[in-house]
Amino acid sequence: MLAMRYSQATAPNASLREVPARAGESNRAWLARQGASSGIILLGGSSLAHFRIRVAQSHVRSDLLPSCWSLVGVLEDDRAFASVPIDGGADPSEVPRTNGVRRCRLDEYDDPVRFPNIAVVQFTDDVRAIHANIERVKSQRSVIDLPTLILPWLGFIWSAGQAGNPLLAGSGLPSAAFVETVYGIAGIELTPGLSSASSCPEAIWAAAKWWHPFYQAETGVGDAAHAGPRVPTGYFALRQPAAAVVD
Repeated sequence: MLAMRYSQATAPNASLREVPARAGESNRAWLARQGASSGIILLGGSSLAHFRIRVAQSHVRSDLLPSCWSLVGVLEDDRAFASVPIDGGADPSEVPRTNGVRRCRLDEYDDPVRFPNIAVVQFTDDVRAIHANIERVKSQRSVIDLPTLILPWLGFIWSAGQAGNPLLAGSGLPSAAFVETVYGIAGIELTPGLSSASSCPEAIWAAAKWWHPFYQAETGVGDAAHAGPRVPTGYFALRQPAAAVVD
């Protein structure tokens, strides 16, 4: 297992509420029902690639069960979010120029069969600094070298050579490392319980669910460069709590 610190909270964050998806409801429709157009979006996929990512994060959980999540990003509006997906869909020639960061259309992740789990979480009321930092990370590879994280995860997903679980080697999932950096520059710690560089969606989810006393103590007012943290609030829907591949 990874080195983790556990919250002293005795109950999960009551401000993080489960809102089950309706029969046949798409992910965009679910988001629209929550009025979500900003914050952090978490998705849990059912493809082989996303299944392997979910299983890899079992080391972050005390019960060693697979995570419900395989991708995380920053909602830019009600149509797209910024992230670093590693399961294709982009011209590899764009990776050096954009540091691997993509504007992902929600239409690509609308199918509830391909992406059965979804959540949206707010860690701050001030998204100005967050959105500004997206461009900073995208244009300055010196801030965080995301392509270097993409490579070991591709090897792990494809079982290429002797590639092992990147988290155990200290290589965070690119999408989570991106989101954590964007928020970290703004002064918001997204994974207070993780003592290594192995950032992942499960660690961000655990922070939202269990570290609310930490954020209660950190709550403050931000400025143009730093966002004011808050106790996380949000909604989630789990159509596939146990990780499985849907062919």
